[in-house]
Amino acid sequence: MDSQFKETFGSWTQAIGTVISAVGGTPSRVLSEDFRKNLDLIGNELQATGNAILADAEDTWSLNKLGNQIQAIGNSTVILGLVIDFDEVTKQELIIKGNLIQALGGGTAVAGAYENPDEPEQALNVTGNILQAIGNSMQAIGGIDELRNSLLEKDPDNDEGNDEDKEGENEEGKTQYQYPDFEEEPTDGELIQTMGGWIQAVGSVLNLIGQLRSNNESQSGEDSSNESDSA
Repeated sequence: MDSQFKETFGSWTQAIGTVISAVGGTPSRVLSEDFRKNLDLIGNELQATGNAILADAEDTWSLNKLGNQIQAIGNSTVILGLVIDFDEVTKQELIIKGNLIQALGGGTAVAGAYENPDEPEQALNVTGNILQAIGNSMQAIGGIDELRNSLLEKDPDNDEGNDEDKEGENEEGKTQYQYPDFEEEPTDGELIQTMGGWIQAVGSVLNLIGQLRSNNESQSGEDSSNESDSA
């Protein structure tokens, strides 16, 4: 398996994984919560696989190789948070740390893109990795907000939100949500995580486009070289 095939296959796998994970992280009245969690798990598994393949495609050490390795570690940490039977707080903390590790990997890959400034896909790779780092950071921020809120709800001494006149309650004491199609209103943390997931997905697709452009440039160069030799 040559390096170009690994890079292409790894880019496709990573892009598909981020899109699946973004769908899984989007509140929906069509998809059940369990199904969306499974999508998120599958998406992170594909991302970890794609990043590992991309790292393996580079024979020599580089910042880009290191960035992909770090991202694979981040995805694996998120997977642990999704599948291991820890308490809910530990699971959320693992997912948050996994997203932060992925953001670090994306930032490292941004620096790695400048190691080869003449490559045609540099601009796409830089933009794609920046978007992935931003998306992962937003997912971590949203996760921190969710964790903070869940801890406040469990705190018996917390009086926040316990006022007699609760906004949004009807006469029967049931909350009237802004999003009536959902069983519960998506929290700010969930919305931030959703936006982050889709921003990351856009970044990974840009990286894929950059890889495909690089393949076309390489193929064109080989064809030109063969024509020159024939002449």
